Formats: sequence, C-alpha cells, structure tokens
Amino acid sequence: MRVGFSGGLDSTVLLHVLAGLREEFGFVLSAAHVSHGLVAGSEAWGEHCRAFCGGLGVVFEQFDVQVDRRHPGGLEAAARDARRQALSPPGDDALLVLAQHRNDQAETVLFRLLRGAGVKGGAGMRPFASRGEGAAVWRPLLEVPRATLQAYALSHGLGWIEDPSNADDTFSRNFLRLRALPLLETRFPAAAASLARSARLLDEGAALLDDLADLDLAAMRLADGRYGVAPAWALSASRLRNVLRRVLAMAGEALPDEERLSELERQFRLPSAQEGWRGELGGVAVCVYRAAWWIERRGFDEAPRACLWTGQAELDWQGASLRFLATRGEGLAAARLAEGACELRRRAGGERMVLQPGGPSRSLKNLFQEAGVPPWQRPGLPLLWVDGQLAWVAGVGVAAAFRCPPGEAGLLPWWTGAL
Repeated sequence: MRVGFSGGLDSTVLLHVLAGLREEFGFVLSAAHVSHGLVAGSEAWGEHCRAFCGGLGVVFEQFDVQVDRRHPGGLEAAARDARRQALSPPGDDALLVLAQHRNDQAETVLFRLLRGAGVKGGAGMRPFASRGEGAAVWRPLLEVPRATLQAYALSHGLGWIEDPSNADDTFSRNFLRLRALPLLETRFPAAAASLARSARLLDEGAALLDDLADLDLAAMRLADGRYGVAPAWALSASRLRNVLRRVLAMAGEALPDEERLSELERQFRLPSAQEGWRGELGGVAVCVYRAAWWIERRGFDEAPRACLWTGQAELDWQGASLRFLATRGEGLAAARLAEGACELRRRAGGERMVLQPGGPSRSLKNLFQEAGVPPWQRPGLPLLWVDGQLAWVAGVGVAAAFRCPPGEAGLLPWWTGAL
C-alpha cells in the first residue's frame, strides 16, 4: 500500500501507525510525497519526508507536479487534482491510503452543502472507495478527530511540517476550517461529529439511490446491452435523473449540476430525440436513437483517415480495439484477404456495397439506416477495403464477395468502439 505523505500532522501519524503494523499483518508499505512548488520553501519538505521515511524503513517517492492555474475549479481544485493523479499507484490491486480525519470530513460536507450538493455530494468522503481502473482509496482515520492525532504525535515525539498556506483563510476550505467550524462549535460543540454522522447517513441514502437506479437499468436493458427508451420515459423525473446520474458515475464522469441534469433529462424526453440525439457531458455523451439509449465516448471525428492492415490480430481504431478473430465458415474469407492489399479507411461519402449474394449494390447511407447505426457514429467507423473493393463495414457486416464459405478459414472483425 502507498501512503500519501505530505509531512503534515495527519499523514505523519498515519505513516507511523502503519509502519508499526507491517510485521504483524505482513503488508508492503511505501510513501509518496507530492511537491506542487506553490509555497516558498516547500522544496525542503521533501527532504524532511525522505528522512522520516528513512527512519521508519519505508520506501519513499517524490513527485514534482505542475498545477494548472487556469483550472475551472480554482487553485485548490487544481492542486487536489494534481495530487490525486500523482499519488495513484498503477495496478488493479493497488491501494492508496490517505490521512483525512473527522474534521476534514466535516469541512468537506459543509463545503459541499454550501455549494448546493445533493445526497451524493453531502455524503462526503468514503472510508473506502474504488476508483475504477487503478488504485482504490482507503481513509482509515475518517472517524478520528484531529485532536486525537495531535495527542498521538506528541506522545510519540513525532515532528511534522506546518504548511503556512493552511493559515490563509482566503481559500474557501481554510475559511471553513479556521473560522466557520470553530464558530459553530461555540454553539454546537459536537458540530464536526454531527456533520461526519450526517455524511454516513447520506452515504447510506446514496447507496440506496444507486440500488434503485441499478434496478431501473436492469428493467430497461436490451439484448445488445443498451437500454430501452420507452421504459426510461415511463420513469418519474426524479427517478430518471437518478438513473442518468448512475450511468454517468459508472462512466467515470463528474456529476453535472442540478440545472444541467434537468436540461439533459428534458432533451432526453423529447419525441424528436429518437431521430438521433447526443447530450454531451465531459468525455462522454448520453445518446438516444430510435428505441434505444446508451452512454458512449466522445470524439468520433478522431479516427485516422486511412491505415494499412497487414494481418495484425489487433490494432487501435479511434481509441478502441479493432480485432480480427480467427473463425471457420464465418466473417471474411481469409484466402481473399491474403490475395490483396488491405486498407482501413473512414467513410468518405458515396460508398456502396453488395451485402447479399446476387443482391443489388446499396448505398452505405441506406445500409446504416437499416442497421440502426446513429448518424454521428457513421463518419468514424472503420471500413475495410481489399484492392479497392469494400469488404467490411463496422455495424453493417461483410460484403457478399468476401464472405467466408462454410468450413473454410475466416476472420471476423470485431470493433469495441461505439457500436
């Protein structure tokens, strides 16, 4: 496991405690320090952290990062994003351990509620959270008040770094920590504990909303993995927005604000959406076409114009894997491919194809419509040409002249892109 180690009180106590538990529980421990270069003299903090780790026999890494000062969320959010990216160890079984405590949780909940967060935002930070690909995050101190950490550090003679920027209450979170929460505690002494308890209860509510969304998604799932429009339209407004939040979260996208989500839901429900609609959010889009809806990646204009195919079993097309699976009596006739020069291209317009033996030559536009391929996907789909003849089109199939005869060796193209 890797500890995010700033050298401050919280991460110093966390690293010291975990280092003392290594032998008993048999885990491998390392520490990672991120240097933003935002505070004068912060270059020396890395040396302090390195020396502390050396005394504990813990492997130490330092990451120097550039903070995007044009970040839409401001300098605090930019620094947080840079830290998160630098600290995440690679690997599906990796674990990143962070030192946020109960006071941090109270500050986070208050900050998010003041910004109008809903149930998920008000739930604050989770003790354990999956981050999709790569490291999971564990926050073992989330129920521990800062005063307890300070008492531990003093009793063990631990030294730590005081970041002077933490005293600058022009930053919103520092204002809450230094001024708002102490003021609240003069009237409500258990304010931090109550906010943390509210976070736990809201997290339970968020989990129930996720369960409800999963039930709704299961009920509207189609055989091809997409979802039915009619059952989605039958949901109440709040229930459909809950489903949209769920699929966006599963796609790894930040949740939109209330206004944006309501507008997304309104457009989703328009009868005209079934003619083809995409609601873009971050790196994905919510798509409706005919009787189905789904989430897909954005960027269908990024496919290469053309590239040679020389028999590779797999290659990249538009950020997704295009594979050629060995078959028998299915897909493209391997013998026909071996005889000619093969090239993958994007659609240029005007292409025609004979799909059935003895059938007419038909335009790709008509074939795409018949196959239910949405209009916005068509320009970036891979088309395989053999000696200038169109042999295969993603989403449509294999041309009659290149179809593999029964019992003979074939190759079945399989693209894991938008389709």
